[in-house]
Amino acid sequence: MNEIQENNEVEGNETGVPEGGFLTSIGDIFLEPNKVFNRIDAGLQWWKAFIVLGAIQIIIGWFSLPIQRQILSLNERGMNEEQLDRALKQVDKFGFVGLILAPVAILVIYLICAWIVNVGANLLSGRSDYKKALSLVTFAGFIAIVEQIISVIIIRLRGVELIESSKSAKISLSLVPLFQDLGAFWESFLESFSVFGIWYYIVLTLGIASIFRMDIKKSAIPVFILWIISMLFLYLGKALGSV
Repeated sequence: MNEIQENNEVEGNETGVPEGGFLTSIGDIFLEPNKVFNRIDAGLQWWKAFIVLGAIQIIIGWFSLPIQRQILSLNERGMNEEQLDRALKQVDKFGFVGLILAPVAILVIYLICAWIVNVGANLLSGRSDYKKALSLVTFAGFIAIVEQIISVIIIRLRGVELIESSKSAKISLSLVPLFQDLGAFWESFLESFSVFGIWYYIVLTLGIASIFRMDIKKSAIPVFILWIISMLFLYLGKALGSV
């Protein structure tokens, strides 16, 4: 029995793939991301991580429903009483629909991000593997989602009834709170450089370089494209929300 264990350990060392699987990789993506990169390169799949992320997103959405309702009740858009009452009733009756659609929206985002990463890797290094790109984007998603969790927890601990505006219902881990009246563009720019946002982009850059055998400067190019797209979506959301 001991001989078999020793042989397995030697084989594991020879392949260079760290021990551990899906659950271990959730912790390692924060502490030792290189181990996750090696596992992805060896065939670690994305779908289990996506199921966990989707479940977390549903839970976040559930705890966010009272926050969204409170913001709507403040009537910052200036609806008349009848319109506001109708909108609040729709939130009460159909708010759960958003919870169901949240994982689908996340999946679409991951598929697009993985496509950008895969195309970039193919153009810059001649290597391409869409499944590996999707696994990398998905596991890195655990870093990005932490900021949402922290934000919802802080707001709920403060008390939903204390929300006085849509801005007071947002917790930003970026430089935005240090400035006032930035405007939609500059606020979006700074928000895109939040603590966990920067962490996410760094891990993604390192992962692309490791999995697709690229120079770190080249691996930063598809990540830069993803950052630009993300910032534009933030900007459009703020611009349309202020209309």
